[in-house]
Amino acid sequence: MLIKDHRAIYIHCDGSMMPNTKSSGGIGYIIKFPDEFELEDISDIEGTFEDANIERLEILALIKGMQGFIDWISKSHFNLTTVSKIVLITDRFDLQDNERTNPYKISEWRKHAGKNFEGKEILNWDLLNELDKTRNKLRKLTWKTVRIEYIRRKFNKEADKLSKKAREIGIPNKMIAIIGHKIGRRKFDGQEVDYRKINPHETINIHVFRKRPIKEQWEVNAEILSGDSIGRRIKIITDYTLQEKLNRGNLFIVKIKAVYTYHVEIFRTIKKVKK
Repeated sequence: MLIKDHRAIYIHCDGSMMPNTKSSGGIGYIIKFPDEFELEDISDIEGTFEDANIERLEILALIKGMQGFIDWISKSHFNLTTVSKIVLITDRFDLQDNERTNPYKISEWRKHAGKNFEGKEILNWDLLNELDKTRNKLRKLTWKTVRIEYIRRKFNKEADKLSKKAREIGIPNKMIAIIGHKIGRRKFDGQEVDYRKINPHETINIHVFRKRPIKEQWEVNAEILSGDSIGRRIKIITDYTLQEKLNRGNLFIVKIKAVYTYHVEIFRTIKKVKK
């Protein structure tokens, strides 16, 4: 649980997706001020974004939360002297400053045109780059430290409710749509699997619902249909030849080859299961 700094401004952010063929979703945020300011919370929602994925929505929520505060402080000219820092809150573990939103990591990726030291493209680099630039703008405007911290979803309920409301309103748009994005209907509305609970050489049943190209590789998104993680989403990185066999809307038995922090690789021998 987050240890609260009572002199900090907190911006709780969240993104939410509908389990439909359009992969539509919405975002929401709520700004909370220190009690001494006696200011009401500020919240906003935005939707409906199509052909995206949950991480893109979560990153956009952080960006919109910062932009919302920038707009407010620019208009109000409120004195922030007693504020200790500004903290963005996310319930997506890999989008905290200890992980993928770390300014030093993003700076290094920017030097290599959005690629890591191995020359691999950083997923959702366009939005991570925009997030970092927006953070710098907020920092320069307020002269305060701006951090992104993680809390579990049950402690981020207000932002979660806002994002779920947002996914059902607004004019559908493709503002953060993924090029080459193809999606099928999902069976569950589960969260992403905890990859620490997946083991090499483990055999699992999956339902493939989405595929997209990443330079020379492909990202295949599926739902787990067996074991303790049933209903959870899993991300498989593979090559063109193997992804051609993993047709959307179909069920397969696959064997895990390697497990990484945010995805897995599978062996080339797969078995299609009749529906």
